Amino acid sequence: MKRQEIDHIPFDLMVEILTRLPAKSLMKFKCVSKLWSSIIHNQSFIDSFYSISSTRPRFIVAFSNGSFPSDKEKRLFIFSSSHEGHESSSSVITNLDTTIPSLTVSNNLASRCVSVNGFIACSLYTRFTICNPSTRQVIVLPILPSGRAPDMRSTCIGYDPVDDQFKALALISSRIPNKDSTVEHLVLTLKGDKKNYSWRQIQGTNNIPPYSPVTMRVCINGVVYYGAWTPRQSMNAVIVCFDVRSEKITFIKTPKDVVRWCNDSILMEYKGKLASIVRNRYSRFDTFDLWVLEDIEKQEWSKQTCEIPLSVWDSVENFNMSFPGINKFGEIILAPTCLSGYHLRSFYIFYYHVETKKIRRVRLEGIADDENFRRCYGIGSGQCNVFISPEHVETIRFL
Repeated sequence: MKRQEIDHIPFDLMVEILTRLPAKSLMKFKCVSKLWSSIIHNQSFIDSFYSISSTRPRFIVAFSNGSFPSDKEKRLFIFSSSHEGHESSSSVITNLDTTIPSLTVSNNLASRCVSVNGFIACSLYTRFTICNPSTRQVIVLPILPSGRAPDMRSTCIGYDPVDDQFKALALISSRIPNKDSTVEHLVLTLKGDKKNYSWRQIQGTNNIPPYSPVTMRVCINGVVYYGAWTPRQSMNAVIVCFDVRSEKITFIKTPKDVVRWCNDSILMEYKGKLASIVRNRYSRFDTFDLWVLEDIEKQEWSKQTCEIPLSVWDSVENFNMSFPGINKFGEIILAPTCLSGYHLRSFYIFYYHVETKKIRRVRLEGIADDENFRRCYGIGSGQCNVFISPEHVETIRFL
C-alpha cells in the first residue's frame, strides 16, 4: 500500500484495522509513520488490542536447551500456536516466538514459567525474569536477598485489575531444625524506572503463623494463591492468599488432600473458581481428583474423581505428566513435563472434559519431532523441562 493511500484511510477505520493485526506486525508497523507509532503506543489502543486478543488466546510452550549448558549457551525458547478446535484427535503447528538468552528453568518449586496477562514470568531460585513474547521486552528483576540458611526462594508475578498494576511476590522460606519454617514475604512493584526496582518487606506479615509453601502459585482476579502446610507438627493444609492490590495475606482452610507437595497438586482457575488437581504419583495414572473451592466465604470445597483409560498413554514415553491449565472449552489440559531426551518422539498434549469424561489427543508439530529441531535447539540426552501456558493473551504493553 502506498503512503498516499494510507493517509486517506479514515482514522477510526485505521485504528480498527490495527487492533485486528498480530502483535508482532504492530511492532514492525510502528516504523510506518509517526501517526501509526503514536496510535500503537496509545494506552486506549493497547487496552483495545488486549481485549480483542483475549477472545483468541494462544498456546504457549517454553523449554530450555538441555539440563546443564554453560551460562553462555543457556537459552529459553518460547513457541506458540493458535488454539485448536474440538476434534477427537488433531495436530497444531507451533512457531518460535522469542528466545531469552542466559536463562534456563527446571521442574521444582523454585522454578516456573507462567503466563500472566500477556507476560511470561520465569523464575529460577534467585533469578526472576519477565518477558513479553509479542514485544520481546525482557526484564530481569534484582536478585533476592539471602534468608537465614538453609532457605528456599521462589518468586511469582501477580496482576491487580483494579489499578492495572503488576507486582512480583517473593517467598524466602528458612528451615531451622526442630522448629517451624519461617517465611519472609517480599514484593516488588513493576512500575517506574527499572533501575530503581527493589524488593521490600510486606508490612504486617510478622504475625502470620509459620507455614511451608508446597505448591506452585496461580493468580486469579487480583489474588495470588498457593498451597501450604501449617504448622509443622500437625501438617494442616491451607491455601495462602496474597491480595495484589492491598498486599494483605490471608489463609483458606482446606481438606488435607487438596494440598500436596509440588506437582502432586496443581492450583488453577476452573470456571472462575480456584481449583486443585491432585494425583497420586505412586499409582498408575488412571485417575485424578478435581477439587473446586465452591464458596470462598464458607471455605467449602467439592471433589470429583476423573478417570482416564490407560491406553491413552501409549504415545507418551513416561508418566511424568502435569496439568498446565484449562482451555476456553472447559477442558483440563494434561502434558508431559519434559521433552524426550533419548528417543525421537512426537510431543502430545491431552484434553479431558470433566462433564463428558471424554479425552482427546493433540500433537504439537514443530516441537522436538525431528533431528534437525533437536540439533538446532540443543536438546541432547539430558532432561529438557517444558512448561505450557494454554491461555496466553497477547499484549503490546511495555512494563
